[in-house]
Amino acid sequence: MLSKDEKLKQLEQIIRRIVVDWYERVKKNYVTEDDSRDLGVEPELKRFHESMIHRIKFSRQKDLDVTYGLGVSRKDEQLVVESSVNNKSEGFDYEAFVNGLKSHYWRSRNEKPWTDPEFDHFTYEDLLFFEPVMGQSVTLDKRKDKADIIRLTFEIRPIHEDLLLGRKDILRDLIEDYCLAPVKRIYAESYHGG
Repeated sequence: MLSKDEKLKQLEQIIRRIVVDWYERVKKNYVTEDDSRDLGVEPELKRFHESMIHRIKFSRQKDLDVTYGLGVSRKDEQLVVESSVNNKSEGFDYEAFVNGLKSHYWRSRNEKPWTDPEFDHFTYEDLLFFEPVMGQSVTLDKRKDKADIIRLTFEIRPIHEDLLLGRKDILRDLIEDYCLAPVKRIYAESYHGG
């Protein structure tokens, strides 16, 4: 059986791969840091990798300035996945964004998206705890002269840690589809006014 630190390291490798693959999929549509040196313009797409958190930044002058992040940590003995949005875009509707997130997670928590017989009886909530009702899983950190950060915290149910880490394909899909994709979609809807 793996230690909590070994599990955390495996989780970190999964979220890093999610961000790297996302960057590779979208880079043809943006000026990357490599392109910016050749073109002499500011990059529109960057990625950052730190210990336990990985980010991808989209930036278009006077239009878009947002950084998405995926991180992992330990909260007491719980393994935690954190999705975040660092927003500098003007005119962004935080209330619509947070309400959209809470509504989405309230509705989707009982979905059973898997066809794999080992997982088809699980709901999202069975595997990842997210509290949309009281709002404890969504936080907003407004910072003067810096990006505001909206964080979503998902706790991996301890009883299912080993099962999930034994099936990294399922775990990756779970994180990408449940922790990240809704954040990206609802941010875009809130940013563009729905």
